[in-house]
Amino acid sequence: MKQIYAYLVCLCISAALHAEKGPKANAAKISTQGCVQFKFNTSIAGAAQKDSVLIIFDKYDHTGAGVIYQVYYQDQDQNITLTGVPAGKYYVTIQCLGTHRDKLEKIVTIKSQKNETVKISLSDSETFSKDKVIIPEYKPNFSDLAVLRTK
Repeated sequence: MKQIYAYLVCLCISAALHAEKGPKANAAKISTQGCVQFKFNTSIAGAAQKDSVLIIFDKYDHTGAGVIYQVYYQDQDQNITLTGVPAGKYYVTIQCLGTHRDKLEKIVTIKSQKNETVKISLSDSETFSKDKVIIPEYKPNFSDLAVLRTK
């Protein structure tokens, strides 16, 4: 019986000596990241438009400026999904660079291994077309000119 215990102890020691730190080291890195999805609400129905969006994440505690600073493109559902964002609280600046020229700033909290959804309403916007230009009729009132007024 003593030989079996001695054999098991030697087997455990040899297994411990040959063990490597592989998946456990990466698990801590993955567990501190989250996902955020920006849903854009555009009022143009059925428009096949693609806008570029500049997204800047700044740490809320001012320890890291411009953590993520990149231009993204919306998909067919007018969404942008960012994965691998470190968990924490951020000031998020969103600048639309296409048809919409909106600039928004929000505070977003990202939790580890969670999906955060941020809904964004954009203002009405139209693309320029020379057929849609309306020039109002101008009727000058000559009695309002400063040259003709007497004091």
